[in-house]
Amino acid sequence: MKKQLLRKVQVESLGMQASGSFAQCYRAGNLVFLQGQAGLTLDGHLVGAGDPAAQTRQALENIKTLMELAGGSLADVVKIVVYVTEREHRQQVYPLIREYFGELQPCSTGIVVKGLAFEEMVVEIDAYGVIDDETPA
Repeated sequence: MKKQLLRKVQVESLGMQASGSFAQCYRAGNLVFLQGQAGLTLDGHLVGAGDPAAQTRQALENIKTLMELAGGSLADVVKIVVYVTEREHRQQVYPLIREYFGELQPCSTGIVVKGLAFEEMVVEIDAYGVIDDETPA
């Protein structure tokens, strides 16, 4: 199975305490693995500081873009893991997930965490996809 890096980000530009390049999207055969997506644009600009709805929308837009880069779509996402910093945020997050994925949403795990990479980040979504066509992107 061929592994293909489709997009990476340089973390020094994001102000994190880690350094180096991190993969944002890998495709291995028909499998797609995405970096956790939050209230950051793909280039690292914070959107909606402390706003779960704005950050969820940004995360889902990123997932959509990365899945398209891999040659797929949101319909190819089979599993998501949703991290929120407050249980109450779920009320704003899950309606947007339904809006983006439709009535049949991917398998999902929801986790309430103490914090994310930046204090202003309140939502992060991991996504995994399977693209039926194994033609390289």
